[in-house]
Amino acid sequence: RKWKKISTLCSKLKIPTNPEANIDLLLFTLDWRGTPYCYGGNSKKCTDCSGYTSNAYKLVYEKDIPRVSRDIFFNAMPIRKYALYQGDLVFFATAGGTRITHVGIYLWDGYFAHASSSQGVTVSNLRQGYYMKTFISGGAWIE
Repeated sequence: RKWKKISTLCSKLKIPTNPEANIDLLLFTLDWRGTPYCYGGNSKKCTDCSGYTSNAYKLVYEKDIPRVSRDIFFNAMPIRKYALYQGDLVFFATAGGTRITHVGIYLWDGYFAHASSSQGVTVSNLRQGYYMKTFISGGAWIE
């Protein structure tokens, strides 16, 4: 029964099925998918990347994380790309250089959920050229 629910949610999100999936993370991602992007926003009316990520952490993991991607980055334990696990954070320098300007939540198989400035809340893949080029680090939130 759980497998069927996970399979359905993964199909709706267009990601590979993972028997170890956190159903709450999938439901949250599906619920927020399509939420329009707005800088400084953190609601389902409109959100930015850290607004989406901090809401997910609060509702899925019951953890309060900072509201700004750089602050999240500086307070997270660094994780290499190959060691990422679902629920880990992924950080990007989308303005060039190494300054963190974007954050998302890792799902699996390279997929991550985030609020994209062009698409709103969506699922992308670290193997896509843009994200491959701008990826800085993964991170784990340890309290």
